[in-house]
Amino acid sequence: MRLRNIRRKLEEVQRRYRRHKRSRDVGPSSVQDEGDDSDIKECINLMKKLRPSAENISSIKSAMQKTFTSRRSWISKHSPTINQIFQEYPRFLDIPTLLDTEFENIFDGKGDLFIRRWEASIMPKLKAVAAKGKGDVTALIEGMENQTDDENCYTMLAVLTHLLPPVAATHCSVKSAITKLMEFVPAGSSIDSLSDAPQDPGQTIQPHLVCIGHQRGGSQQDVIVAKSDKIAIPLDEGLGCAVDKLFKLYWVCNLAYPTPLSSVFSFFEHIYDLPVSINRRAKVLDLISKLKSVN
Repeated sequence: MRLRNIRRKLEEVQRRYRRHKRSRDVGPSSVQDEGDDSDIKECINLMKKLRPSAENISSIKSAMQKTFTSRRSWISKHSPTINQIFQEYPRFLDIPTLLDTEFENIFDGKGDLFIRRWEASIMPKLKAVAAKGKGDVTALIEGMENQTDDENCYTMLAVLTHLLPPVAATHCSVKSAITKLMEFVPAGSSIDSLSDAPQDPGQTIQPHLVCIGHQRGGSQQDVIVAKSDKIAIPLDEGLGCAVDKLFKLYWVCNLAYPTPLSSVFSFFEHIYDLPVSINRRAKVLDLISKLKSVN
């Protein structure tokens, strides 16, 4: 089933850009006056023709700013698929930092909060909470001092899926929940093969991260993959930044969170200082309270 069909079946409270929240879509000062429809079409056409380069990047960013309000309105009202969005605005694919800009325009001043907080503040506190637990979640943090930065990040993501496990109705086990967020493929796998491969009905169909290679080797490649739309976005800034880009993609493209990870994504909302979603709100707020109690 395509992402578009899934979105059509979502409850209204699950949609990311509801029409009565339209004011949230536009930042207060960074978005330029768009002009008339012909100006917008000219900007979109320009972006499609320009390829990323030092000479073109300024023109691309300017055109993206000028078409921001029109783009947000189209995505909010019509719920296009990721593929349709990227066909209209293909520079999202080859300039992933445009996801940062789009998110910042939607939520002024919040675009860098995950990067600032995740490794420096959230990860140490999650580790402290896990250390007070028992069983699998405690075992996850053993040997972290010998791990690379990306391995530590992955471990904390796994801890998070244990502390905020999927509900039984999702038919997803606690141990497999992390695979809905990130999976691994052998080194040497081509990026194109990640989105072109036949989709296993049992696999997640929503965008997730794929790591090509092993995190310890230092030569891994993180990629956002949306198999249903045959989209793959290569990233090269480390796993923490990849998670940041993935979360922003969900908002930019108006997607509901993966059901098994709804609590995890709601916790991410807390990191960005966004209102925590209503799904399983109590469990997320309980974890937030535990983190605040860590000295």
